[in-house]
Amino acid sequence: MTPVSQHADPPVTLGQTLWKWVRRVLLVLVGLVLLLYLVFLALMTVTEQRWLGSPPFHSAIDVVSTQPHELMLVDGGAESLAVRLALISEAQSTLDLEFFIYDLDAASRIVTRALVERAQAGVRVRVLVDFSLAVFQLRPQYAKELAAAGVEVRYYNTSSVARFFSVQHRTHRKILLADATSAMVGGRNIADDYFDLSSHYNFLDSDVVVRGPAVSDMQESFDLYWESPWSTRWTEPEDSGAIARESLLAPRAEDEALVADIVDLPLTLPSHTCNNLRFVTDYPGVGLQNRRVFQAITEVLAGAKQEVFAESPYFVLRDDGVAVLQSITERGVQVNVLTNSLHSTDAYYTVSPLYFSLRSLAVDNFKLFAYAGGAPKVTEAFPGSQRWGVHSKRAVIDDDTIMIGTYNIDPRSANLNSELMVVCQGNRELAAQMRQDLASRIDNSELVVGNGEVESSNLIGDAPLRSLILMGVVTPVASLFDFLL
Repeated sequence: MTPVSQHADPPVTLGQTLWKWVRRVLLVLVGLVLLLYLVFLALMTVTEQRWLGSPPFHSAIDVVSTQPHELMLVDGGAESLAVRLALISEAQSTLDLEFFIYDLDAASRIVTRALVERAQAGVRVRVLVDFSLAVFQLRPQYAKELAAAGVEVRYYNTSSVARFFSVQHRTHRKILLADATSAMVGGRNIADDYFDLSSHYNFLDSDVVVRGPAVSDMQESFDLYWESPWSTRWTEPEDSGAIARESLLAPRAEDEALVADIVDLPLTLPSHTCNNLRFVTDYPGVGLQNRRVFQAITEVLAGAKQEVFAESPYFVLRDDGVAVLQSITERGVQVNVLTNSLHSTDAYYTVSPLYFSLRSLAVDNFKLFAYAGGAPKVTEAFPGSQRWGVHSKRAVIDDDTIMIGTYNIDPRSANLNSELMVVCQGNRELAAQMRQDLASRIDNSELVVGNGEVESSNLIGDAPLRSLILMGVVTPVASLFDFLL
């Protein structure tokens, strides 16, 4: 009889066999995910390199003027709607509007009917709306209705989602032009929550009205986008007969009452003269060579000597953004940034990468504030909701220079979207007005990073459990694809 070895392996159990196969499957899945991600990055790099080349030129892309311009800051939502309606009603020859979001709610109906009134009075009215499926509302049925009323609608970038890289490029510009002599630019889209009219959530935003020679260049930039290959007319949908949609132009008693309240608002907004104005916008189309606003912002910030105070709804920095921040703070310039807490935004996917990078931001001369989400002081006629979030894209530099436009502090604005920005240097009263409004929002915020310390709980704020769960779930994806945020 052959003796049994004293060192024989114990029999393998069923549980051990199953666990071995589970580990193999997990390793294969992780390997596939990493492989797909590497292939994706390679394709993105190759594609972007193909896009690179000589930057396209147009005289209206980056304009500097030392001629006097009249500037008026508009911070309140209801006041902003009132100013828009006034600019529309005063137009005699042309009205051109370009927006990322054009909703179908009360504010949109009010603006649309005002546009139709001017169109029927002989004013040429054009509306360019981005076709991002995540927010797109002004569908071809409405474009057909508006065309019949004299308002021409075009859509920007109707690329199929199958074209992954091209579809990421959006026009995030927001501009209203009247007679090519008055322009209103800023962070607001056309929807209730940008004008203090939402019952559940409103944005704290900012606009600037510009009058002066540079407005003709802003008009040229709109024409550039309107005539670009990325801009297309509406087309009749195949199922148009099967979809019943309420008219944007049908009169509503509640809208008429709201318009009456808005028109009656006492507007006491100061006007300022800017003798050193810069208007910069990105060139239409995909490609890093078309992005100009980020470069312009870095040029302005390079001249900062004492302090920068910036506001952005999102604060997501990649390597180039971190380099800009370091270059400023290392020169001894104090940088203060106001952004949203998890409680004051629905964009939990942007809070995630910020939350996990807070320690790297704990450097000298930098402070980060998170808006707490409470209600600010608003017009009594438009109390809005009890939940608010910051949405302005602006900055004050050295109490002497302001920047205001559509650029968020995130990779999407730097590398993918078309943005615009107005810069005014040399007017301390204008800078003081913007700084004062920023200070009022800081009063309703919490310090997250400052003096080398991090208080990460202030970035979460009073966010509900649902937001916390969503932020946790999306964290791995947000880390991998932060260039899309």
